[in-house]
Amino acid sequence: MKRLYGIAGDGRASRHLQRYFGLLKIPYKVWHRRSGSTPEAVLAPCSTVFLLLSDSAIAPFITAQPFLKDKKLIHFSGSLSIAGAAAMHPFMPLAPRRLTLAQYRAIPFALEPGVSLKKLVPEFTNPSFCVRPQDKPLYHALCVIGANLPVLLWNRAQSGLSAFGVPPAAAAAYFRASLDNFIASPARALTGPIARGDAATVNSNIKALGRDPYAKVYRAFNQAYLRGKDKQNPVGGRRLRKRGGRDGEGRARCARPCFCVPSPAGRPRSKDITHENN
Repeated sequence: MKRLYGIAGDGRASRHLQRYFGLLKIPYKVWHRRSGSTPEAVLAPCSTVFLLLSDSAIAPFITAQPFLKDKKLIHFSGSLSIAGAAAMHPFMPLAPRRLTLAQYRAIPFALEPGVSLKKLVPEFTNPSFCVRPQDKPLYHALCVIGANLPVLLWNRAQSGLSAFGVPPAAAAAYFRASLDNFIASPARALTGPIARGDAATVNSNIKALGRDPYAKVYRAFNQAYLRGKDKQNPVGGRRLRKRGGRDGEGRARCARPCFCVPSPAGRPRSKDITHENN
């Protein structure tokens, strides 16, 4: 007899988990505030309950539902460690579009040390890695920087470029090329005036943006890059900015054209990622 899972919540994460369960033919029940039933009436028969609620609502929900004390509880929060519930953060931006079974199976899950995905959800064979509770706020901040801030930038750039007659498809191809460059060589993917240390063009760009809020974003990105480069090569970085060093093609030299982001403690290496098979 297949185990019955419960899902509390009906947001995007819930819909994706329902889709994944459906593709695997795993039985489940869903409760949400508009269901017209109490959580206990719907979820009581379930041995494992996924609490796919907003971060601030998870702990109060557990406290308000005494029947959950006999259940295995799982949440998807990437930043919280909650007593009585296992963390299982999907390391994948969950867009509205549906995924295939192969795509769902490829999603890595971030677990806390000592937790086995096989024991949490035996039917899942996804890869997984560990993040210590004290590292989760930084881990999640990096996830947001990597997966969400570029979307804000792309939307702003696309809307502005459309005024110059640039079709959305052409803008998307431009952004995709940048992502492809990053995948091919992260340390060499940065291009343009920030990469070549062209302060005059950077300042001209920022001036052209005027009162646009993204002018401050552009300035902040440039400053973050320069500070990161100085941390990576403190002597060389300061010397280049003072002397205006140039390479053979007239471009500003730098030790290495890449962002310098501190690695979080306990950052999973490739060998830390495991696949758990049935």
